[in-house]
Amino acid sequence: MAFRFSRWLSLHRREYVFYRDVAPLGYVRVPTLFYGDFDAESNRFVLVLEDLGHLRGIPQSVGVDATRARCAMRQLAGLQGRFWEADDPALSACGDFLSTRQRRIMQTVYLLTLPAAFDRFGDLFTDRTRRLALEFGFRIAAHFAALSAGPKTVVHGDFRADNMLFGDGEQDAAALIDWQGCGIGCGMYDVAFFLATSVTSDLRRRIERDALDEYHDIVSGSGVENYTREDCWHSYRQNILGTLMPMVIGCGAMDMSDPQLVGQSRELLSRVLTAIEELDSWEFMPRREPFLAHGWGFATLSRCAYPPYRLALRLGRLRKRR
Repeated sequence: MAFRFSRWLSLHRREYVFYRDVAPLGYVRVPTLFYGDFDAESNRFVLVLEDLGHLRGIPQSVGVDATRARCAMRQLAGLQGRFWEADDPALSACGDFLSTRQRRIMQTVYLLTLPAAFDRFGDLFTDRTRRLALEFGFRIAAHFAALSAGPKTVVHGDFRADNMLFGDGEQDAAALIDWQGCGIGCGMYDVAFFLATSVTSDLRRRIERDALDEYHDIVSGSGVENYTREDCWHSYRQNILGTLMPMVIGCGAMDMSDPQLVGQSRELLSRVLTAIEELDSWEFMPRREPFLAHGWGFATLSRCAYPPYRLALRLGRLRKRR
């Protein structure tokens, strides 16, 4: 299933193209590619990368400190500023961050895993957030379609502490790995996902304004025009809502036999829900699609399919108890 999912989302191709075409440009610290190959027909690939064993990782659930968080943000801002609204062949080969088809896949997977996430971590949801999380499930495709209409740049797609390696010196400040989700999209998704999941909620509150201001200054210094601090903050709050999607999918599909993984997932989901509430990101829930408008059919199908799916799960559990 994981291999099929990687084909659906073009994960292997994306990472190969990034290391082949984008990484050599040097705008962000990544492992050097020594050899790479990708076969489109079989979806198999190989990458031989530089050993960065002298750097160390910091578990996402622990959270990075303020210095490392700002360092990672500067790396990201430098890369995204360089490719801001750029029609660059090196980047276009990666494809869209989430195409229309991929957005619908993610919406479907979210709704399939949402019942399990509710069952496992229901105490983290209030009645209100439970209702809104379900409603968001019917509008995920519309939400990411709205984001794709804004300024576009390179997106890492999984920009979090577990995909970063840190050193002690400035020259080894942060190296970014795992580029399978990269593509062209709204760069602020990376910022939101990082600050919502890879620092503690207390630290996020303290640094997010200054971090966003520094991000804005760096991309503006790269030549980006007509992008105000207010635009940056608005996009950040809007993208915070989207971080609920990977967290629900992860919490609903995880292996519950691993206590450490359960504890880590609980912490990350709690951070995301806290950020959404504190930043009032529910405000950016897309409106229901008008009758027969683009996307109306898929959204309606999702709404109609979810109740019988939820009922089937409950009946299945009742049978197992007998």
